[in-house]
Amino acid sequence: MAHERLRRFNTGLYYKGQDIRNEMSMVVKAGKLIFLRGQTGFTLDGGFVGLGDAAAQADQAMKNVKILLEEAGSKMDHICKITTYITDRAYREPVYQVVGRHLGSIAPVGTGLIVNGLALPEMLVEIDIDAVIPDEDA
Repeated sequence: MAHERLRRFNTGLYYKGQDIRNEMSMVVKAGKLIFLRGQTGFTLDGGFVGLGDAAAQADQAMKNVKILLEEAGSKMDHICKITTYITDRAYREPVYQVVGRHLGSIAPVGTGLIVNGLALPEMLVEIDIDAVIPDEDA
C-alpha cells in the first residue's frame, strides 16, 4: 500500500532546549487510512496556546485535527479512533468537554490515559487520531 507523508517537520522546531532532531510528519496517509501525529497546544506553525490550561490546549489540538484531516482528504466525520493523554486526572472533565464539542455526534472509539508527563512540561494534553478517507459513494 502506497503512503504519503504530509507536513514534514523536524522535531527541533518544537522541542527547543532538547537535542532531538528527528524528521517527522504531521500526517501519514496510507491508502484510505489517515494517521495524525499527536496534537497538543502547539499551533501548526509552531506557536503554543494554553499555557497552564488543559482545555485551551485540547481546543487547539482539535482545531489542528480538523485542518490536518481536511488537508489529507478526510474530515472530522471520518475519525475512527481517538486517544487522549492527560497529565492530571483533574483535566479529564474540561478536556473531554472540549473534545466532545469538536466531535459533536461523531462516535469514534476512544481511549483516555493519565500519564506522568508529555514531551514538554507545559504540555498537559495530547490527542492522537486515526481516521479514514471514505469511498466516494459512502
